[in-house]
Amino acid sequence: MSRLWLILMVIVVAPVGSAPVGAAVVSDVNHTPVNEIYTFDRIDIVWTLDAADADSIVVEFGDGSRSILPGSPALVRHFYRGEGLFQITVTSWRGGLQTQATDPNPILVQRRSVPGLNVFYLHHSTGRYMMRDSGFRSLIDSHNNQAGTDIRFWDHDYASGNTYTGLILPDSTVFRDWIYGPEANNIMPSGYLDIFVNAPAFRDSVFNRHDVILMKNDHATGDITSEDQLLTYQDSYLQIRDVMDQFPDKLFILLSGPSRQPSNITNAEADRARRFYDWLQSPGFMNGHPNICFFDLFDELSNPDDPNDPERNMMRPEYRLAVAWDDHPNLLANLTIGPRLADFMLRVVDPAFYFDPSAVPTRPDVAAELKPAVPNPFNPSTRLAWELDQPGVVSLRIYDVAGTLVRSLVRGLELSAGPHETVWRGLDDHGRPQPSGVYFYRLEVNGRSLTRRMALIR
Repeated sequence: MSRLWLILMVIVVAPVGSAPVGAAVVSDVNHTPVNEIYTFDRIDIVWTLDAADADSIVVEFGDGSRSILPGSPALVRHFYRGEGLFQITVTSWRGGLQTQATDPNPILVQRRSVPGLNVFYLHHSTGRYMMRDSGFRSLIDSHNNQAGTDIRFWDHDYASGNTYTGLILPDSTVFRDWIYGPEANNIMPSGYLDIFVNAPAFRDSVFNRHDVILMKNDHATGDITSEDQLLTYQDSYLQIRDVMDQFPDKLFILLSGPSRQPSNITNAEADRARRFYDWLQSPGFMNGHPNICFFDLFDELSNPDDPNDPERNMMRPEYRLAVAWDDHPNLLANLTIGPRLADFMLRVVDPAFYFDPSAVPTRPDVAAELKPAVPNPFNPSTRLAWELDQPGVVSLRIYDVAGTLVRSLVRGLELSAGPHETVWRGLDDHGRPQPSGVYFYRLEVNGRSLTRRMALIR
């Protein structure tokens, strides 16, 4: 009798296949940004759990990769290296049981436009040692041989008159006395602000020769002593970004600065450095700027951002030099991270070599109708209208007869099915009135395009 009672108790308390009361249920999965996402943009994926905590969370990103997170986190970050349509699934585990939710809005990642293969890298000693120790240039040469490309890599060190002054050419020829300008001595936010805003001769010399520009921050950027200084750094980069927007035919790769040894920085300064570099790669700074991407050298070198770690956001012990005053990463760091930087740069500059678009499902075709401009000819404005038979990601751009982009009226927005319209007032993206002439307006929907013409009469 007691044995039967025990069996009945087991059946009542833990019936097979049922979830215990209070199971962690995943809901409200979403991501930011929601549109205008490009390769190597940071995607923040968030979700909520109902009823209970989880033992672990598994996030599948749709590109064959996943993150397994202990406990009950509510956010994870991801970078897609290739273009395509990706569906995110979040699974919670508790007591050996699982619940799952899928983001209803797939992530549409677009490939960055690569303007050319002439690459320029502005750096100081940390960049120099990392390239030297990792065989950075030989990695580029190996890629050129394997892919049949002609990526030409130039790098610029200090311009201060020391033994490292000058420019190194793609064939490794060193021109110690040839510099773009003394502005190269300052690669902190204030220095880059000078280069982009206050020293157009330096900027234009670089832009006239090079297609892809890598910009590393100095380790001194990590000495952020106050919230006001952090805001000043952010304001500098917002002004720099405004200039980058004026050069859509260039591709900019921003690099955070290296972290510092514990003896050379306080916790507050290191924490602010982490916040600054997190902001510099955040969707709020990056979204909608397809000619800007980011490599987080700081994160590669640093201890995690753990509030219980007295050396958080400072250089990892295994990457430190033996002398505490020297913040340069050691040989192990250079051998480990240098190839990662080279791989990142090569994937940005030559995405076609690394990515097979057939490996990712594409968004279904959307039938669209682009309507005639009304009025046409026009002065001072005209209405541009279109209609979609189902939701789609839409861009609408204006070009002149030479094919030059004049205005982006809609950039990568997710729009519902049905009619849509906008107005063009004859201005370019900088608010400047355009002259009389024939213009083309092109509607792009999920990679397909429709074009019509119109005439502006002043």
